[in-house]
Amino acid sequence: MTEINGLPSDWIVFDSPDDVADYVVEHLLQLADDAIRARGRFTLVTAGGTTPQLCYQRLAQQSADWDNWHIYMGDERCLPAEDAERNSVSLTQAWLFQGDIPEKNIHFMPTELGAELAAKAYRDTVNRIETFDVVLLGMGEDGHTASLFPGHLHPEADSVVTEHHSPKPPPDRVSLSYDRLSRSRVVLKLITGSGKREAVKQWLAGADFPIVRVQGQTTRVLIDSAAL
Repeated sequence: MTEINGLPSDWIVFDSPDDVADYVVEHLLQLADDAIRARGRFTLVTAGGTTPQLCYQRLAQQSADWDNWHIYMGDERCLPAEDAERNSVSLTQAWLFQGDIPEKNIHFMPTELGAELAAKAYRDTVNRIETFDVVLLGMGEDGHTASLFPGHLHPEADSVVTEHHSPKPPPDRVSLSYDRLSRSRVVLKLITGSGKREAVKQWLAGADFPIVRVQGQTTRVLIDSAAL
């Protein structure tokens, strides 16, 4: 970790994406232990993207009280269930294929049904959870997070929203809303790579990007030096 003057106090700078992933995994294991001791379970909202994948690959090598971990999705693309471009498929390949987490504890978005039906079904799933323990978020080069894009409006009251005009294919997606993502004890925003540098610059200058709008009870930005 590196100290850089002028950054917000909740930003932590690392030398590389691998260092970010190492920190996240260590932090998740501790937060999970604390949650299971306090409430009997640990609820984690996962993110797509390269750096979250590094985290999942590392989690696959760890020992934990997996029976009490519950896995949720921040967003998903409307594609066939086994399509390699789905977040659920990459998550499974990197981590969940091991079977250490009970299948009943893994809550994928059924986007193979189409955006509207999937959103309705997932609302029923996430509305049973008052507050997530941890939400992981990545950021696109345009400042988007999950499938919440700059300039796109969604119903404020819905816990799960649909997107039919994604700037990147596929156009149809389902996402947890700003409010639902923010209803978390801890939000970890993972920002890595030089391609994010311009968005980070605008973020620090006050841009109202989607990534900025998600705030948990505790929020940390975990960023590598290439993104600054």
